[in-house]
Parts: sequence; structure tokens; C-alpha cells
Amino acid sequence: MIIDEMLKLGLNVLTGDLIGADYCHDEYPGGNYCPEAVVEALSTEDVATVMKLCHETGIPVTVRGAGTGQVGGAVPVKGGIVLSVKGMNKVLDYADGILKVQPGVLLQDVKAEAEKNGMYYPPDPGEKTATIGGNAATNAGGPCAVKYGRTRDYIVDAVMVLADGSIETLSDNREILSFAIGSEGTLAVITELSLKLVEKPGADAILLLPFMDTESAISAADAIMTAGFDPAVVEYMDTDIVEFSGKVTGSPVFPIEIDGERVGATLMVTIEGTDDDNVMEKMEALAGLAEEGEIECLDILVGDTVSMKREFWAAHSAFHTSLESGAKSSIEVNADLPLDAMAEMIKAAKAIGEETGFQVLIHAHVGSGGIHIHAVSQQSREESAEAFQTFSDEAYAKVTALGGNIAGEYGIGYAKVQYLREDCKADFTEKKAILDPKGILNPGKING
Repeated sequence: MIIDEMLKLGLNVLTGDLIGADYCHDEYPGGNYCPEAVVEALSTEDVATVMKLCHETGIPVTVRGAGTGQVGGAVPVKGGIVLSVKGMNKVLDYADGILKVQPGVLLQDVKAEAEKNGMYYPPDPGEKTATIGGNAATNAGGPCAVKYGRTRDYIVDAVMVLADGSIETLSDNREILSFAIGSEGTLAVITELSLKLVEKPGADAILLLPFMDTESAISAADAIMTAGFDPAVVEYMDTDIVEFSGKVTGSPVFPIEIDGERVGATLMVTIEGTDDDNVMEKMEALAGLAEEGEIECLDILVGDTVSMKREFWAAHSAFHTSLESGAKSSIEVNADLPLDAMAEMIKAAKAIGEETGFQVLIHAHVGSGGIHIHAVSQQSREESAEAFQTFSDEAYAKVTALGGNIAGEYGIGYAKVQYLREDCKADFTEKKAILDPKGILNPGKING
């Protein structure tokens, strides 16, 4: 009945065999959950119509962008309607440093639009083909978050459709509607975003600092961030992931050995400045810390040309992609941790890997707290399923014990619901009661 009503109203509705398999999963290697229908929205009004009808009938609605999520956040685990906003992909306006876009615009296109206008959009999570609406829904960050913050910090206004189909703007009700940013589509549907752009730095360079062990690398990261360098990136790269990725790609870039000694970990640090001279001054000051023993690096390698910086970032991006071809199966634990807990978490993850029979590969945005822990198996996912579950259980328990946040960059989705603290569930339930009392938006996520 509701589908007939939607069709009469001119909505683009897919049912039955017309629903492609992609609408039943995201990038999380879990199950497939097929919705009763998919509505491909093209406007705020389309979204409002769908929400009003589903609110009246109590039908679940799961909002979906590009489907690049890693925790099942856009998967319809309770059936109902998938509301796709991928077709809402227009850049609407740019004026005075504010870029107005629909939620289906890809992150890479937001960045390109900013550059076209001589500006810079800093948030830089790994998946550039994710939609900006998905970034807002998970409050995505990335390596640059240490200096520039996360998606939330760039949203100056937004148009949202609430569960009952009403349309509101963030600026008119910021105290309540700000809850929707980072809520994974469980509290409202974002249909338009006004993003703050910033001036691009005049110059930058990348430094690679190899260390004998994790503790020295984390201690150096702390020293660099507290010494006034204001780094744009401070990435921790475990040598195991460097070596694994290098073997898969055939072009290792980051150091594995220095003078015959195996490197324990490497920091990749981006220094920015007003011009090349300013960047050089900062690099020399950082080298001074090494000479004085405040950071115990084995060497300092400089990437200050466009080609070198591109090569470094390509090698970093290959950490994720190399797992697809280099391992029969793998899982990822993603979380946020305080810097002073990072070394202990890395050590614990390695130990859990030994107990469960997995090679553990780690990289982390240590400046902002994000950590990516990969457990790699040379057996099939089915053969490793029980051990993968044990690894996840123990790793997320350790995150919680260390005062971390299991949501990390990817969010909770349905993959991490079982690990969410009860106080976090209670807090979410209060917000849900305000914005979606019937519980129709993205059920089965965050609070189960």
C-alpha cells in the first residue's frame, strides 16, 4: 500500500528484482539484508514525503549514500525502506568561503570544488568516493584531524528532515539538531550541507621518522605536538603493515631497516607553513629536538617535492587496499584512544593476535587518536570466523578499558553494537526519544 502511494506521488521506487545486491550490504563483511523497497530521492521534498509516509505507518527507514561504510551503518537490518540520497549530488552554491552541497556529493568532489575556488576542505577520511552526507553521518575525520578537526567542525548549517517528515535547519535549532551529526542516520536525514572552507597553507613538507620501537614513536609524537609545530598530520605506521603492504604492491616506500636494524615503527609528519622558508625553519627546529635527544628517531627523511609527497600518500593508502589481495581474510578494529593509551593498545593488540593466530598490522592517526588494527589470516573467513570474533571481543574490551571510544572513524553500525557501553546507549536513547520517538530511522544500530 505505501509503495503504491509513493509511486503515485512520483517517487522513484525499486522493488523485487530491481533492488540490486549493493543495497543489501556495505563494505562490512557481514550478512546481506534486503529491504522491501528502495526509494531513490532527488530532493529534500522527496525525503520529507518518504519520512512522512513511513512515520505514519511505522515502517523502518535506512538512509544510504555511496555504501562505503565499514560497520554496516547503511544496511537495512530491520528491513523496510532504504532511502538512497546518492542521486542528490548537486553542488548548490559557493559564496564567501561557504560551499553548499547536497548529501550525495562525493568527498573527492567537495575537495575539488574547494580547490577550484582557491580554498581547502581539510577533513580527509580514506575513502574519497564516500558521500559528504555519509561523512557528516559518521563525523568522519582522517589524518588531518590533529590540526583541522573532523567533519562536524566544518558544518555551519544543514537542512534536515526529521522522522515525522518535518523539515528543519541546523541553524534554527542547533542545540537539538546537532545531535544528528555523527548519529549514523538514526536521528534525522541530512539533505543539504553548508560547509566552511579554509585557506590552503602556503607550503608543506612530509617528514618520515623511523624508530626502534612503538614507545619511542608515540613519545616522539607527543613531543612534536606539544612543541608548537602544529603538525597537520602525525601518522603512526607499524613496520609490519609497511612490510606487508610493500610486498603486495611491489614498491615499498617507508623504511623497514636502518643500518641493518629492523625499524619498529615510523611516524609520518606533515609540517605546514606560510611559505617554503617557514616550513624549512620548522623542519630544522624539529631536527633540533632529535639532536637534543627529545625524540629518539633513527633518521629523518624529507619529502618536499610534489612527486615524493604523492608517493608517500599512495603508499599510506595502500595499507587498506593491500589487505584485499594480500590476505585470504582479515578484520579491522577501529577506535579512538587517548595518546597516552596508544602504545599500550598497540602492544595489547599484538598479544591478542598471537593468542588468536593472526598477524596484526596497525596504523594510527596518533595526533587525533584514531587507530586501525587489522587482524590478517591466510585462511578463509569461514575458517577464521570464531577466532576473528575472539580477537574483536578482546580488542574492543581493551579499548574500553583504556578509556577509548569504539566508534572511531567508522561509527557503530550494527558491527559494534555489542561493544557499546551502557551509558552511551542510555545517552543515545534520550536523544532518540526527542527526534525519533517511534524508532523508525535506521533501527538496529547504536542502541540495538
